[in-house]
Amino acid sequence: MAAILDMSQFTFDGEVIQAVNELVFDAVLEAPEISLFHTVFSGIVTDKEVGFITGGGIVGKKAQGCDPQPHAFGISTRKLKWTPEEWEVLIHACYKDLRTTAAAYSLKTGTAIADFTTSDYMNIVVEVLGKEMKKFILRTVWFTNVNADNVTDGGEITDGIDPTYFDLIDGLWKQMLTQVTAKPAQKVTIAENAGANYAAQALVPANVRDTYLPGLIYGAPMTLRGMEGTFILCTQSFADGYKKSLTGKELESMYTNLVSGMKVLTFDGLPLIPVPMWDLMIAEYNNTGTKLINPHRAIFTHKDFLGIGCDDESSFGDLDIWYDKDSRKVKMEGMGIIDSKLMNPEMFMLAI
Repeated sequence: MAAILDMSQFTFDGEVIQAVNELVFDAVLEAPEISLFHTVFSGIVTDKEVGFITGGGIVGKKAQGCDPQPHAFGISTRKLKWTPEEWEVLIHACYKDLRTTAAAYSLKTGTAIADFTTSDYMNIVVEVLGKEMKKFILRTVWFTNVNADNVTDGGEITDGIDPTYFDLIDGLWKQMLTQVTAKPAQKVTIAENAGANYAAQALVPANVRDTYLPGLIYGAPMTLRGMEGTFILCTQSFADGYKKSLTGKELESMYTNLVSGMKVLTFDGLPLIPVPMWDLMIAEYNNTGTKLINPHRAIFTHKDFLGIGCDDESSFGDLDIWYDKDSRKVKMEGMGIIDSKLMNPEMFMLAI
């Protein structure tokens, strides 16, 4: 079993690096807080139907006089079904893996040597693992597909990456693509995504400003366009394309501050919220070796329609850490239940 924290980069001669707390964290892009642009529903622990009232029929006719006939009137409904799945993060670590590295300074002595749960080494492991769990939630909510497979096997997962990290549920990308296949009017085609290689997939800035963004907004349902709090979520590449298209224009008036303090550009008064973690995940996980699979993406919607169902939101960052005397290993475990749903499949426009 290899050590969790890779110490192989450092010469172990007793003095070069004496303790893991001398290591400095590289700048690493973190996943955004999940509640920024999703609505989280706690208490979802098993399959559960949710009913919605979608409106009534037309009413009002010319008066009929005596013995009038009643008008036909009905109230339409629709349902959504949560189908959550259990997830786990399970990691074991043995003290023997640390003995020949600088991490040995984190170990205790005597019979307590195998228990390093309170060590500097574990402090680093827990901090990094917590950040990776946030990425796991974002990846699960958006990039999963119960039929996930590698590119060479007909799927979209980069060859060499285990597809079982991507088959927990059907994520929002899968759901949106299924919806726009049935209703093409909800989709704006980003032509550059079809490029045959990385270079051919470079985004043309003017296309973002003149075609893709207008298509997202003006093709959307009037109900969505009339809502307060709508936004455009997009890859960083899409946001960069828009910004490049504005070269030479006075930009300050086109910025807005989100509640989170994030400053973003607007189009037609709507904030463009880039999610650079999407770009990183696409480059790492949706890479054929010659091109990326839909590297540029954008969605016009509202957080009310991007639902995450879970048993308890706190489970997303909750880790149980203990020392197991029988195996002489330190164990880390996180568990929970999760699902993601388009709360109303009509209330979004997708550019991809």
